[in-house]
Amino acid sequence: MSTTSQAAEVPTRLEDFRVGQRLTAHLALPGAPGTDTHVDGAALAAALAASDLSVGRDLAAAWRYLAPVRTTDEILVETTVTACRRTPDLEQGVVTRHIRFHDDDGGLCQEGTVTSLVPVRSAVDDEEARTNRAFGTRAWATALAALLDADPAFRTETSTWDGTIGIGYGEQQAQFRVYKGRVLEAGTRTVTGATFAVEAGERDWVDLLTGPANDFVRRAMMDQFAVTGNAYEYLRLQAAVVALVDRARDLAGSEGAHDAR
Repeated sequence: MSTTSQAAEVPTRLEDFRVGQRLTAHLALPGAPGTDTHVDGAALAAALAASDLSVGRDLAAAWRYLAPVRTTDEILVETTVTACRRTPDLEQGVVTRHIRFHDDDGGLCQEGTVTSLVPVRSAVDDEEARTNRAFGTRAWATALAALLDADPAFRTETSTWDGTIGIGYGEQQAQFRVYKGRVLEAGTRTVTGATFAVEAGERDWVDLLTGPANDFVRRAMMDQFAVTGNAYEYLRLQAAVVALVDRARDLAGSEGAHDAR
């Protein structure tokens, strides 16, 4: 069985998880001592599931295999929580983590997402307390819209605009219907649909919204974000998108106390 060497205790209950929470650990691969053979991606995922980094019962997983791994490698594992919520009956939690595996040379050899069912300490409705980092959801969009309406920068940049901005958080999309500087509607869909949408994987959004600075433009130039829909309108409204990210970062609040490395 694989083993892990970690810098912080892995959370086990839903109440201990928070979107943006990070953990790094080393994963030793299974195999006979002294052997040097290739390990395929499925075996690496299985080693993770058998390690102390595993949480609850896995419901779904999706992996990208990027580079070969050998049994002599000591794998550095990075986990980042990208979503956490309760089941409808409040009796269990559902946590999604983005996971990256790095080899001895620091190269990224595999990454993916794992969604797990985890126990809870008590069956209480704490959705409101999680709203500020429930990126891409209706509740998050509604809370962010209130901040945008009060933000001079966003209102100035959209003062003559009539359209809808979409934020694609993985497979979810939040939309903000804007008319002359005011957000008229916010949710996971609007009547007219998005004029344009800024899309990225959940990990990329978490890094941007909980990281040390709003470096959206730099990340966009590195192709971490994609635009669908009317690209011309996106270019006109890029400053408004930057202002939106500023307010989304304000909503997310400080990450530091929850970053276990």
